[in-house]
Amino acid sequence: MSPIRCTALATAVLLTGAGAALAVVTTATADQPLRLTLVAVPDRNTDLDLGEPGPSAGDAQVFLDDVQQDGRTVGTNAGSCTITTITETRLAGHCTATLTLPEGQLMFQGAGDEDPAVGPTGFTWAVTGGTGRWTGAGGEATGTFRTGSDTVDLEVRLH
Repeated sequence: MSPIRCTALATAVLLTGAGAALAVVTTATADQPLRLTLVAVPDRNTDLDLGEPGPSAGDAQVFLDDVQQDGRTVGTNAGSCTITTITETRLAGHCTATLTLPEGQLMFQGAGDEDPAVGPTGFTWAVTGGTGRWTGAGGEATGTFRTGSDTVDLEVRLH
């Protein structure tokens, strides 16, 4: 697993397929959040060593991962994360991602900051917009990493 992938920077990175799962996705509201599971698909993630050789500021990851709800794949998440600073005790970066679901898209943006020795634990990012069912969306997306995996439990609260 790459240093970029092991960070909260690479969180919003997960989703694919849709088709028959239309009825699975429900509307998120402030009272009823949308709950999804993001599952990384390594062969659809590309790490770019753009700064100094090795992990450094400017490096990025481009991703397309699976989004699941109740164990079924219901969409995709595409985006990128860029490292803004990295030391032995701090890794910080910025990510943007677009979650594509059968009824539209949700856009996310946020920064992450963690101890590289510990790895990612979670993140809270802004919902910056949407299409279809989520046109004009705003709110927060909170992700919690499952220990020892590239799986994130995502809760989206819209206002």
